Amino acid sequence: MELGLKGRVAVVLAASSGIGRGIATVLAEEGCNLAICARDEDRLALFADEIRTNSGVKVFSLAADVGNSTELNSFFDQVFAAFGKVDILVNNSGGPPPGKSLDLIDEQYQSAYDLVLMSKIRACRRVVPSMAENHWGRIINIESTSVKSALENMALSNVFRSAATAFAKTVSMEYARDGIRVHTLLSGPFLTNRVSELGMNASQKMGISFEQWKKDAESGTPLGRFGDPLEYGALVAFLASDLTDYMTGTCIAIDGGVLKTIT
Repeated sequence: MELGLKGRVAVVLAASSGIGRGIATVLAEEGCNLAICARDEDRLALFADEIRTNSGVKVFSLAADVGNSTELNSFFDQVFAAFGKVDILVNNSGGPPPGKSLDLIDEQYQSAYDLVLMSKIRACRRVVPSMAENHWGRIINIESTSVKSALENMALSNVFRSAATAFAKTVSMEYARDGIRVHTLLSGPFLTNRVSELGMNASQKMGISFEQWKKDAESGTPLGRFGDPLEYGALVAFLASDLTDYMTGTCIAIDGGVLKTIT
């Protein structure tokens, strides 16, 4: 299927590994020029070189922490200097640490607020004006199934991913007539460093090996496996295309059927 994305400029935040990497890979395969950032400078540089070699698209990369407003704004300054515009914004970030609501201290709440919610607000501030001027734009927020079904011991994710989803819905309403489409994706279990980290913590508490935890966790999903980040990228590319121009403000689960809510 021809998605018509060739030559579009796509920004993917937190793109050096996991879901962000899968999304950036697929968008590059579709012909998008990329601007990517992540905290790990070495891993990011290697990935940028890999994209250039495999896809032949233009890639701008810069080490930046999306939860740091100064670093994020500097990244976007250089993106606009390099490309002059942003057509597609993928708002991705690492996940906040696990923990129960009253066990977490103020600094942990503030850090998660900046990482999960404010990073998306700040990124939208930078790209929406030019998208509206060009009367075309796609914003896709990467969240979690915790938006629809709260996760145990994940208070920070439950709180701030829900807030980010409400923000995305509001932006979708305000800028629909400007040609901007906004979507929120609710991530289930994918084979990423984040899932491995949570799995290691869970397996230690349960007194079992990580391999046993992973086997049990996968067998407990309707599809019997974790997702591949490239599958995630395929959905993002589809939503970024003109084929979905009549869709905006949606929350779509990409979770292998784990989420059991109907709405």
